[in-house]
Amino acid sequence: MRHPKEAEICQVARERFLLLQAVINLVRNVIEFSPRDGTVDVYCGAVEGEWEVAVVDQGPGIPDYAKARVFDRFYSLPRPVSGQKSTGLGLSFVQEIIVRHGGKVGLDNAVKHGARAWLKLPRAR
Repeated sequence: MRHPKEAEICQVARERFLLLQAVINLVRNVIEFSPRDGTVDVYCGAVEGEWEVAVVDQGPGIPDYAKARVFDRFYSLPRPVSGQKSTGLGLSFVQEIIVRHGGKVGLDNAVKHGARAWLKLPRAR
């Protein structure tokens, strides 16, 4: 990823409002699974001809049993801080928007701890 001073303008030829909502939902989801005193890092840049947004937290990571279901509609895990579950629509909404815009989305465990959520979109021509 590039340093912010060297960042390019991220241009994608798509529906701006929906893409913004997808990014907000992705970041919000990661924040909700972070410890209260943890940090959340957000990266954005060009990677191999695509625009990538990646969000990394310091939370517990994704349990093995949930990895295949995190983008399923109505599937939700309890938040570590509150223990509450959400509607289970946020990540399925993100996936729907990104795929319809020709992109990809994923969520996996970070290398040391926590989770890494990402989305990739084709660059505008």
